[in-house]
Amino acid sequence: MVDIILALTLATLFVVIITQSSRNLRDVFESARERNRLLDVYEQHASEFEDLMPYESRVITFDADGWNTSTTTIGAIARWYGNDRIQTDVTISTESPGTFATSTTGYSRHITFDVIRNFSFTNINNFAGTPLCSVDFTNKEVVGSYSFQRDLNLINTSTFLSLKSPQSLVPTITPITLPVNPLLPLTDIEARNGVVYISSDSPLASDPDLFIIDIKDPKHAQIISSINTGPGIASITLAGNRVFAAAASTATQLHVIRLDGLNLPILEKKYQLPLPYATATPPLASSIFYNKNHVFIGTTKWDGNEFSIIDVSNPVGSVQISGLETGSQINDIFVRDNIAYITGSDQQQLSVVNIHNLSNPSLLASFSPSGWQRQEGKALSFFEDSLNMTRTSGGFNIKQDHELFSWATTSLAELNSGIVPSDSFAPKSVDISGGAYGVVTDRSYIYVATRQLNKEFQIFDQNLSTTTAKTFSLPALPQTMTCDGDYLYILANNAPVIYQILFK
Repeated sequence: MVDIILALTLATLFVVIITQSSRNLRDVFESARERNRLLDVYEQHASEFEDLMPYESRVITFDADGWNTSTTTIGAIARWYGNDRIQTDVTISTESPGTFATSTTGYSRHITFDVIRNFSFTNINNFAGTPLCSVDFTNKEVVGSYSFQRDLNLINTSTFLSLKSPQSLVPTITPITLPVNPLLPLTDIEARNGVVYISSDSPLASDPDLFIIDIKDPKHAQIISSINTGPGIASITLAGNRVFAAAASTATQLHVIRLDGLNLPILEKKYQLPLPYATATPPLASSIFYNKNHVFIGTTKWDGNEFSIIDVSNPVGSVQISGLETGSQINDIFVRDNIAYITGSDQQQLSVVNIHNLSNPSLLASFSPSGWQRQEGKALSFFEDSLNMTRTSGGFNIKQDHELFSWATTSLAELNSGIVPSDSFAPKSVDISGGAYGVVTDRSYIYVATRQLNKEFQIFDQNLSTTTAKTFSLPALPQTMTCDGDYLYILANNAPVIYQILFK
């Protein structure tokens, strides 16, 4: 009898297991079939979402004959992917929008995924002034970091935090000695595909002020060419086959250098900013940015506009469109979505300028942190929907007067929508003694070039947490910082050296 009962029990268990396995397999099959149906529907309607621009969203709902429910909804939200592409987050569902529940048969009736596409500029050179850098310098296994981060969210919190902490990063820092006169004061750097463009402002009129150097072999950097444009260069930006330079000269503030080849730079045009009156003392150009056939020039303080907009669609016939008086020297400029972000040396250390009408720029918002009487707004980094600003220390450090600031997505979305932000414009910030002179951002971290002793290169998480920040010592003070592809570059201030940073 016992044997019979045991046999019946085992048989019952076996039937239950087989039934459950069958149900699970059926759910897997139905789920896969449902996902394929959803993807097929998206393919039929994908063209309806291809014109989405950053910050836009779209939802379409239509009948779905033969589906589990009577309607299907496709919703998409677009945002920046890096600074030159668009990411569209897509959700397709046969459920009520926002519910995303599991069906009574056990499988999900929605699917979400990301679509990455090029930004649809009308002219390929419109975006040439901005370096095309990695979306995630530390992750080489995917094109960008967004899907990577979403996958990490599936892991437990402690694992996620340990993976995202800068403490886990191990960069390779390679010093590249430049074959130039070590006494030359180097001012700015741009990098493209293993070639760096470096400007200088020498006191000797005979010295070159722009070098084009091949650094593909970091141990043997070679000068491809150089040019002397005259007075010296404070800042440069690249666009197509031209270098636009902010000249440290009262005679001409904009120099246009044409590159018929990397070995043949030609000074094509010198341009002088118009004087507000005949006897006004002209300024020195201090910063420059290129965007969509326009050059944005910043100058030292003078009686005219420190911020000028110049049409360079015809480089040899450059024409000033307009300008804006800021009241102090402009140290850095970044332009996107018809908004100009400007760092200055006075109380308004960050100015946000509306340039939807290029002929009539207007101040939209400004930021005046404590310590502005001593410190200067310095470098800007705009990545996707985040903005970072650095500033100098002012000669000595006061802990409550911070040197690194980071603005959240919501604040910038308000600005791009034309809404003047209020308290939401307040940034996160951190104290960096010695000041910060360069900053680059990706989706995971904020990379900073500082003049803090033995901490000249620092990495923060997006919350600017000092407890997880990682620091590295460089044998030279940084002048500025840029990026190209997977590489970060720091230009030394007091030596002809570039520090190339790569994450394995």
